[in-house]
Amino acid sequence: MVLLRIRTRDGTERLECADGAGGGENDVVKTISDVQDLISKQPWGVPVENQSLSLDPSLLLRTSSENADETKAKTKKEVVVLSPRKTLKSLQLKHGDIVYMTYPDSIEREVTKMRVNVETKPFGAKRTIEEMISKEVRIGRQERGNVASVSFCGHAANMFQSYVNNTLGFKQSRFGWLYGTKTKRKKEKTEEEKEKEKSKDASSKKKEKDEEEGKEDEMITELFADVIYEPNQNGNAYVAHVDEEDEESQTAEAIANAMGYERIGCVFSQSDVDRGDESVSAMSAHEVTLCAKLQAKYGKEFVTVIVVQFEDEDEEMQVTFEAFQVSDQCVKLYEDGFFELDEKTGVAKLPASSSAGITKEEIEEEEEGSSFSNWGSHTKLVKPVMVERKDVTEVDNDFWIVAVPIKDHTGTAQSGFPIENRLHPPQTADDIRSAIQSRSATCSSYAEKLRDFHLLLFLSKQMDKNDVLAIAESTNDYIDGGDVSEGYKVLIDAIAGIA
Repeated sequence: MVLLRIRTRDGTERLECADGAGGGENDVVKTISDVQDLISKQPWGVPVENQSLSLDPSLLLRTSSENADETKAKTKKEVVVLSPRKTLKSLQLKHGDIVYMTYPDSIEREVTKMRVNVETKPFGAKRTIEEMISKEVRIGRQERGNVASVSFCGHAANMFQSYVNNTLGFKQSRFGWLYGTKTKRKKEKTEEEKEKEKSKDASSKKKEKDEEEGKEDEMITELFADVIYEPNQNGNAYVAHVDEEDEESQTAEAIANAMGYERIGCVFSQSDVDRGDESVSAMSAHEVTLCAKLQAKYGKEFVTVIVVQFEDEDEEMQVTFEAFQVSDQCVKLYEDGFFELDEKTGVAKLPASSSAGITKEEIEEEEEGSSFSNWGSHTKLVKPVMVERKDVTEVDNDFWIVAVPIKDHTGTAQSGFPIENRLHPPQTADDIRSAIQSRSATCSSYAEKLRDFHLLLFLSKQMDKNDVLAIAESTNDYIDGGDVSEGYKVLIDAIAGIA
């Protein structure tokens, strides 16, 4: 069996030609005419009368008989079309050789698996340096995030940092989901823009005003985080492992939605573990790729807040909240598979020492085998990109990070109920009684007393979840005069032990 490769403008096909080596004489391919007959019988074939075969690749420059002379002039040599009477032996065709074939443009045939776009890249065409550079992925900085700011409920933020600082001592990473609201408003001009406007003459102002009349106002988004939900997690000095799909997390999402909140971001603490001298960026490669993963999943307005401890000028330890997003380009490259990621987690691989059950020998082996740290100030890629006119596979994390202004406000939810999934204090029915009784003086309705995310989540473990969702919706309606139904009041009072 002799294998010939038939190359056309649409790609290359394999043609198996019987050579009679097995003893049979039927269907033996000896001449070009036999090859043409065999081609016409293939799924990708064309009729014999429409085939032109040659051993010269210049044949593919010919599109029809009308431009044969033009093709000849361009190639400066005549293209020899094979005669049907020629034998494979006389042409010295052997296994694996290429035969070039053209056919009229009007012929429709099945497209090959590897199609060449002859309109944009004809056979023999070359790519210029300018074209090659234009195909490069250039990494640039994004000046502003996709949200104008994120504001924290002061009590929720304080409860999170207090636990991380006083209980965990910043020795272990802690993770939480942010639930709150989004508001959109018209973008206001900056002081610099206002100063420039003052310096313009009347005609310039009139021209700009006329141009702006037909445009829609540019809107910006502000986030307000009222609740921090801390899911069940296994934390260590490097990361907190969270299961987003467990039953409690799904219940928490439903309760937050019923209260009028949506998931707007996440918050986690950075432990004081030594990340090495090269870790000068606000976020590590692991954290950058985690942000990219979450923004790709939850939308471009999703924010990541990091709680860190630092030493001030008086050598006193302070705690601060810093909000970030990664650039739109970072998210796009994440989705396109540019980053080197752990297959299981979808983020940059963690150090071996962060995994449970790993031996000391395995940790030492990993540290010796790689000089790159995902806790350093660079992110590793599997495809080269261009940064400041250089092809690189490691990018400074600061190219990806966009800082988001952070503010504080008084949230609409009640506070003071113990928070779930903590070492202490545990949640009990007595806490429900204490919360309801302590809020009697400040809350005008039973629904307002129950507008506490953590209380409602605990209540969902004592009652039917659908009933708790109905109660959560009532707590969202109390401003308009709504309240919890009398039957639910009696049931909750009984659970709390209120006479």
